[in-house]
Amino acid sequence: MLVRAHEVLEPMFVDSVLPESGHSILAKSEHWEALLDTLPDAAKCVADNMLKKWSSGKDALTTPEEKWEMLKQHLETLFGRKKGMEHKKAKNVSTSERERIENWPVEVVFKYTYPRLDINVSKMQNHLLKSPFCVHPKTGRVCVPINAEKIEEFDPFQVPTLGQLMKELDEYQGSEDGGRKLHDWQKTSLKEYFEPFQKDFLEPMLKDLRRRAREEAEEKAAVVGDF
Repeated sequence: MLVRAHEVLEPMFVDSVLPESGHSILAKSEHWEALLDTLPDAAKCVADNMLKKWSSGKDALTTPEEKWEMLKQHLETLFGRKKGMEHKKAKNVSTSERERIENWPVEVVFKYTYPRLDINVSKMQNHLLKSPFCVHPKTGRVCVPINAEKIEEFDPFQVPTLGQLMKELDEYQGSEDGGRKLHDWQKTSLKEYFEPFQKDFLEPMLKDLRRRAREEAEEKAAVVGDF
């Protein structure tokens, strides 16, 4: 499972975490110095070598992705897995230290990209399950359904809050819609979230439930001969 996860996550790590547009881990010297400090002690020679290369000479102009590949290659070379690199194969290193160094690149990828679950949200009863239109107890923001096809356009900080909805209701000056009485949600900014939810989810589900109920009733009628 972890091997499959790593195969999926490392490209995302390279594209979205390493460059300056992401966490800039290998885009700024102060960040890559902090990253290299996390290498096991037995790989200190690799850290020193990378700092020297990335601070001067042609390697100073390498991209974050190139730095990441270079770092992994030097770690592999540390135990003789790669040839033609500058530092010598490490000696007198315990099996546990070897495993720590070999696992380090994978652990770094997981640290920044592996999905995390908030344990308290799962086990504490005072946390709300984020069902549609629940209100977050701290922020007051309403949990709204979103269009998965427009996920890149969604801004979680722009969803309505409970206070905002109350204010919109108080300030509503609209007239009845063609003589039809409006629901309160139709008078607020919640309308843009509820209408698609109703049209694309609730109504099709209700239609399907009615169809199933009708089919079951017809099956029962066929059994007893009651048409």
